[in-house]
Parts: sequence; C-alpha cells; structure tokens
Amino acid sequence: MDIVTLITMLLIGVFGGLVSGMVGIGGAIIIYPAILIIPSLLGLHTYTPYLASGLASSQVFFSTLSGSIKAKSNPEFSLKLVLYMGASTLIGSTVGAFFTQWFSTTAVNIVYIVVAILALVLLFIKVKPQEGTPHLNRMLLILFGIGIGAISGIVGAGGSFMIIPVLLVFFKLPMNTVVANSIVIAFISSIGSFVIKLFQGFIPIADAIPLVIGSIIFAPIGLMIGKKLPSVVQKWIISILIIIAVIQLIF
Repeated sequence: MDIVTLITMLLIGVFGGLVSGMVGIGGAIIIYPAILIIPSLLGLHTYTPYLASGLASSQVFFSTLSGSIKAKSNPEFSLKLVLYMGASTLIGSTVGAFFTQWFSTTAVNIVYIVVAILALVLLFIKVKPQEGTPHLNRMLLILFGIGIGAISGIVGAGGSFMIIPVLLVFFKLPMNTVVANSIVIAFISSIGSFVIKLFQGFIPIADAIPLVIGSIIFAPIGLMIGKKLPSVVQKWIISILIIIAVIQLIF
C-alpha cells in the first residue's frame, strides 16, 4: 500500500470513529460511500461495493467495540434492550453477509440507498418519547433486529443508522437512551457481518488496518463529545450524513 492510500484510509477511519462515538452509529453510513468515492477521486485504487462493504464492516466492528466499552457505564444503558435486539441483529447480519455474494454490485448500492432514505424519513417523524421506564415489546425487538441485521450484513454496516430511527419512532425511546444503546447493539450486529466477510475475502487486511486504527482511537473521543450534544443536534448530524451518503451514491 502506498503512503497516500494509507493516509486516506486512516482519515476515513478517524472520521468514522468520531461519528460513531458522537451519535451512536457504527460509521458505515458514511464509511461505505466514502471508500467507494474518495480513493477513486484521488486517483487511487478503486474499491468494488463488495470490498467497500467488507472494509466498512471491519471499521464498524472495531469502532463500535471501542465505543461500547465506555457506553456500558452510561446510566441510560439497558441490558434488556441490548440483549434482545443485539442477538437478533447478529443472526440477521450473519445471514445477510453470507448471501451478499449473490447480489450484484448495483443491488448492494440500491439496498443501501433505499434503507438510508427510509431511515431518514423515520428520523423526521415526530413521536413523543415514553415517560418513566420504557416498555419494550420483546417480539418487536427481535423482528426488527433480524430485519435490520440482514440489511446491515449486506452493506457491511452495524445497522445503527436504521436502529436509531426505529427505536425513536416505533419504541418511542428518548434520544439519549437510543444513542447509549445503539452503538452496543451495532457492535453485536457487526460480529456476524465482519466474520463472514473476512472469510469470504472481502476485507483486504492492509487497507483495513489504518481504517480500524483511526476508528479505535477517535470513537471514544466522539463519545465524549456526543454526551455534551443536545438530542436534536445528534438527530440532525445523523440526517445530514445520510443525505450526503445517498447523494454521493446516486450521482
């Protein structure tokens, strides 16, 4: 790997780590299109959607691992929420990652764009959060988890850009609770996607190392910043990132 590619992947990882910590997502919402577009614009190696999803899965796995270690100490952390949704997304992401190789590159991008737009729409639906201890429907958590996991496995994401709006709209959880738990759920979900794509050969190790290093270092920093951000600011950050990512992939 040449030095320019190394620095490019490192910077993409740094940004992905900051984002994952600040708003409780794995970073794939911006990492996936960034890997497809930025190296190519700089005249570097062009990555296929398969490799981009594989690299995104490695970034998500390690950045959410780093962020999850600190998230568990958050008073808003819910073991019940993490276990039910985390386990079901893990099953879904493993299946989705396994079947990625049967999708065309165009199909992978279409799945990403459609789901990202749907997540964006859900973010703008105003729902009054539950007061007091939130009621969690276990069956709904499992069903949503499997669906989100399957989609995230295809594009190499941890699924937080879908998990966050689903928990806000369908379960009416406060933004602080959602952010505190979504990064841990995304980590559990990313395990299946990361392992399958690694064995499928979709994760070039040399390219993944600087991406992962940047994420690991900056995810905890992003988490500290995120604690000081109002929920409305966190929501707008997620929305803007989704819009940018979708526009990049369409045009």
